[in-house]
Amino acid sequence: MNSRLRFKIIGVLTLFVLGAALSGCKVAPNTQVGTSAPQLPQPKTLSDPTWIALDQAIHQDIGGREDVLAYLIYNISIDSVQFSDDGSLALVWISLVDKTTGLVQSGEPGLVIGHKAADGSWSVVLQADPTFAAELQAVPESLLSAELKTEYMPAVQQSSKDGTVYTGYRLPWTNGQAKYLTGSIGHVFTYKSCPSTCLYAFDFADGTQFPIAAAKAGVVKYAVWQYENGNTSNANYLVIEDDTTTPTTYMVYFHLAQNSIDTRLRTPGAKVYQGQFLANADDTGLSTGNHLHFMVHANPDSYWGTSVDIVFDEVSVNGGRPRTCAEAQAYPEYGSQCMPSNLYTSRNMDDLNPSGGLTLPAANTVISAPNLTVSGWMQDDVGVKSGQLYYKTGSSWVTLGDPLTEQRFTTSVNLCSASLSTGKFSLGLQVTDQAGHTSNLDNSAVALDFEYDCSTQPPDCTPGEGQATLYSAANFAGNCQVLDKGDYSNLDSLANVHNGEVRSVLPGSGVSVLLYDQTDFGGTEELLQNGDGDLSDNLVGANARSVKVVDFLTPPAAPVLSLPGSATTEDSLTLSWSQQDGVETRASLSGPSDFAQTLDWQNGGSWEVGMLAAGEYTLSIEARNIAGNTQISQSFTVSEPKPLPALTLDALPETTSSTLIPLSWTVTSGVDNLDHFEIQVSTDGGDWADWTTQPAGEDRSAGYSGELGHSYAFRVRGVTPTGKTGEYAQSTTATVVSAGCQEDEYEGTTPGDDDISGAAPLEIGTAQQ
Repeated sequence: MNSRLRFKIIGVLTLFVLGAALSGCKVAPNTQVGTSAPQLPQPKTLSDPTWIALDQAIHQDIGGREDVLAYLIYNISIDSVQFSDDGSLALVWISLVDKTTGLVQSGEPGLVIGHKAADGSWSVVLQADPTFAAELQAVPESLLSAELKTEYMPAVQQSSKDGTVYTGYRLPWTNGQAKYLTGSIGHVFTYKSCPSTCLYAFDFADGTQFPIAAAKAGVVKYAVWQYENGNTSNANYLVIEDDTTTPTTYMVYFHLAQNSIDTRLRTPGAKVYQGQFLANADDTGLSTGNHLHFMVHANPDSYWGTSVDIVFDEVSVNGGRPRTCAEAQAYPEYGSQCMPSNLYTSRNMDDLNPSGGLTLPAANTVISAPNLTVSGWMQDDVGVKSGQLYYKTGSSWVTLGDPLTEQRFTTSVNLCSASLSTGKFSLGLQVTDQAGHTSNLDNSAVALDFEYDCSTQPPDCTPGEGQATLYSAANFAGNCQVLDKGDYSNLDSLANVHNGEVRSVLPGSGVSVLLYDQTDFGGTEELLQNGDGDLSDNLVGANARSVKVVDFLTPPAAPVLSLPGSATTEDSLTLSWSQQDGVETRASLSGPSDFAQTLDWQNGGSWEVGMLAAGEYTLSIEARNIAGNTQISQSFTVSEPKPLPALTLDALPETTSSTLIPLSWTVTSGVDNLDHFEIQVSTDGGDWADWTTQPAGEDRSAGYSGELGHSYAFRVRGVTPTGKTGEYAQSTTATVVSAGCQEDEYEGTTPGDDDISGAAPLEIGTAQQ
């Protein structure tokens, strides 16, 4: 090992026994070609000197090594680095880079643990060395949680002994698109991001935040969506329960983009269909780039568990088990086939037909104007592609107007332009979903009566996208005024329709209309989302005097709740939730022994509820705006408090001749509620000051570096995982003094041999006190 590079680095990279066969890899015919052109990311460019030094240390050590498979297949690049407060410890997260393309293989990162030597030099040691597990365990939990330590421990998940293979899965993205497989068994054998649980896990990527489709049907078990994109500490994820298997299994979709989970799927128990849009991929949590980590486990008590063997219906290699070509070559016993360029194409289709309906006009309406306002809805369990209006006067349906793209729509069609004759006709809507399935036209049909002489029709006032039209007569007749988006404080300023003359209103695509019965937007307010052919029975009626044409208003999104993670009966709690402009919220809290509290409508997003008794509580938040209401409920638990850590600080000698002062202490209670220690120091009787070193909860000693001639007092206290602190232990004091000079037989006249002027020369090989 190069003595100049003494930085201890433990990489989460696999040991490869030389001589293992690298043969038997078979590339399947390129029968799966997607329509997209995926592109993985470039490695990060390093500019920080410390990062560069770490990178050099890693590459210096791995140069020429052939005992680690990852180095034979990939180049290594630093993705991110975390440092301890004093800079002596570093967690280096590394990515694997394809040697041919130079692109990062997006997935979970490898881990490197670094220890800096006193002289600033570095040394390295890899996971293949026997010290890896101990080094990983010694990392403070303030840098790496116990949960992540468990995932990165070198224990290898073994193949399923019972031989159970779970079927019925499809690749979890849009039908016909191709994504890269960046890793599967590599979780265990190559980059070892979760070697004990991820033998049957898969990483898919294309360099983007691609939409994810459900691999199989089920119901929502867990949903987390609030963490910002790129957050390296917390991941967004969705877990879907599948009770069609024995035992019940759970599909994990990990590293999702912030707020991208479909709002309908944020509540446990929500039904999920195969092929349904779930969320978008990202790199939240530990990740080297945007990708989806997908696996299935059978643990009912957590979002995570040991993966089980699954196969995908459309994957033609290895019996339905995707493998990268590098994995297939290195570990053919786990599947010796791969797809060209590691690209796998989804055949995840929607098997259900879409649906739709018309809300305006009502059945048997008599149409006495050329323009007909049509409102309706379209929906599909996966995604709506488009809708189309049709009419018929006989046995055949004829298209009417342009295709529709909004799932809740209002549009206007000119019946005269369609050459529709007066008399009875039917109006219908056909919806097409992303899979090409269509709804039944007859199911949406309404019977209407067209009684208008098209030879006398007025100028066309059909509103375009982002417009609305006011009419002076019912059924969209009479004088008309087309308005663009904006505020109109006094209708007398308009050319064709004035105060008190509005009898019908037709919003175009993408807008809503707000009517007021006073000028300057005063008095009664009324929202029109769809066209209204007769305002006489409305709140404002025909008295509109000011109007706003605004972007289409929708009910508010469900608030994101921030609940206490580990509350106790001694905590004064404040519950909070996200707030949106123009949205009011109210809250209710229920709990044990018929506990119930409410908070009335407000514009804020927090509620000080104070201290609560032990038990499970449910917080419900209702949000409203002028367009409607939404509601969300989540539960949290209040527990009896654990004892705070208590400790005694061991006494120090009154004086010491060493500048290194050894501190030690004993924890007398609360050891199971201990995260780390805080130490304060007082120099020469001055004020207490925090020492930046915070020993881990398992530590019972620390060394403080003082200076000669000063007196130091110390006190220590324990800190819980939630940040609560016990009392400081009674302080202890030590004074650092220089060692006195003892007279010996060599003392002479002043200055003697204690000064350079009186020092006696010595021959090489002799000694003198």
